[in-house]
Amino acid sequence: MTTAISAGRIILIGSCEATERIAASLTAQPWIQLTHIVAPHQALHVLRRDPAIDLLLMVPGPTPEPYLELCRSVKFDKRTSFISVLVAPQGDDPELIEAVYKAGADDCLRPNDSERHLVLRITKALRIKQATDVLEDSQIVITALANAIEGKDHYTCGHVERVSSYAVAIGRRVGVDDAGLAALRTGGVVHDIGKIGIPDQILNKPGKLTDEEMDVIRRHPVIGYDILQSLRTFRDVLPIVRWHHEKPNGTGYPDGLSGEAIPLLARITAVADVFDALSTDRPYRKAFDLAKCKAILADTVAKGELDGKLVEVLFEMLDQGGVPHPPPSIAAAA
Repeated sequence: MTTAISAGRIILIGSCEATERIAASLTAQPWIQLTHIVAPHQALHVLRRDPAIDLLLMVPGPTPEPYLELCRSVKFDKRTSFISVLVAPQGDDPELIEAVYKAGADDCLRPNDSERHLVLRITKALRIKQATDVLEDSQIVITALANAIEGKDHYTCGHVERVSSYAVAIGRRVGVDDAGLAALRTGGVVHDIGKIGIPDQILNKPGKLTDEEMDVIRRHPVIGYDILQSLRTFRDVLPIVRWHHEKPNGTGYPDGLSGEAIPLLARITAVADVFDALSTDRPYRKAFDLAKCKAILADTVAKGELDGKLVEVLFEMLDQGGVPHPPPSIAAAA
């Protein structure tokens, strides 16, 4: 049969008669690289040595628990959860099938299915896995690009990681859900990715920027938004990238949003971003100490340029020593 996917690496686990039949069917497919393992515990050893496996296909024997435990070990571990796991339980025991899905399996097969049906189901699972790999690769590339861009600005080493950490810590304190925290973590890293379009001489200018230069700087949120908007995995991050320079009083950029029209995640990132900018060296000044940082932040809130409730949360974190990875000036003072 023909397929639109690249070669798939599969581990087949089991020792019953059905396993032998399945192995014969899969071995006949030139685009499948098959490894047959008898005991479930051996599969974990193989995965530790070679994590570039696409799919596990388990055919449990009379004692299914070792197979279910292997499934849980693979699917509930972030390092291997992206590997597709298919289970072909013998018989039609509804309790066993339910246990298989509860263990995290992606699909259940029937060992007695026709060879064509079996291969089609496995092909579908491999296609989903390989599509996920492409998305994951996109995230890795974009994150690496964001870190490379940070290298353009000699005064912001570690900035994106700190902003990411502060934003997640603030978000956790104000009750942001897990999906939002994940967006804050990624958004903190890529929020300035649009600076790829800003000339180095402006980013690293030691003196005050002219109005024209500031206009160039203010383009970076839109540039970053345009870079990421076609990537589905960054959909939740787009509000952070575009609006982390908006201000509650409506004087921010690029869209002049105000108040709660600015998404919460963008407001959180703005507080984290400003705090790190104040507490680290910049081309035009040295870092401020903690007292000065807090005074400037309080004044900024009074002007309506940051969310006051979120700044209060940051102050609580600072007073309690709950700021993760503090910037050098704050860490030295502590």
